[in-house]
Amino acid sequence: MPPEDEFRLPEREIRRLRRTRRHPRPTQPDYLHSRYLVDALARTLPNVRARDVLDVYCGTRPYDDLLPPGSESTGMDLTNFAGVADVVSDEFLPFEDASFDLVMCTEAFYYAEDPPAAVAEIARVLRPGGSVLITVSLPWEYDRNTLEHRYTGPELAHLFRDWDDVEVTENGGYAVSWATLSGRIAYGVEEHLPPAARLALRPLFVALYLLINGFGALLDRVERAGPQGANILPMNLMVTARRPA
Repeated sequence: MPPEDEFRLPEREIRRLRRTRRHPRPTQPDYLHSRYLVDALARTLPNVRARDVLDVYCGTRPYDDLLPPGSESTGMDLTNFAGVADVVSDEFLPFEDASFDLVMCTEAFYYAEDPPAAVAEIARVLRPGGSVLITVSLPWEYDRNTLEHRYTGPELAHLFRDWDDVEVTENGGYAVSWATLSGRIAYGVEEHLPPAARLALRPLFVALYLLINGFGALLDRVERAGPQGANILPMNLMVTARRPA
């Protein structure tokens, strides 16, 4: 375990981040996106047969309780900002061959500089027949100073074209994307207000987030009930696959 990371966040902020990801509330700007992501993970992770799990770019590790029963998880990240990473390294997957049964990476795979090489490394550290689970956001903000990739469903499927049981799941379409981006715009306004104004207007912003998320959920129900064409704008994508045995 490396020494205490100098960039570690305050404990209160760590708890807040973990809660907003694992137990999102309708009063947060990205509620529908976070809710769909949690639901997708909750449907998928418990059904994966895995004893040793690697959580790549683990962050606050909010989804540990969703892992397969009896599994042991190793969290890896670039820094130990949340104080929960077991391995801190800027090397992508500094582990021995065939060390894990499941490699997961939630909302962070776009930081891998060379995607095909990253997929090859995932295959290397997986045991034969082991599984991978990756989730990525599509229409989302990025840092101008950081290399990030954006993935479509067919692109994710292509990356894992030589694997078995490749499945790409779309979590939320146009309505969820609209609600998430609208909430982010409103939050951007809120966070740039002077402290006194932000405190005074907080109830109004909470009401606005509730309105956006409620209307977004209604639109999403209508969207899912209608005919599904070839075009889609999912807020989030999840790919699962098995390394060939």
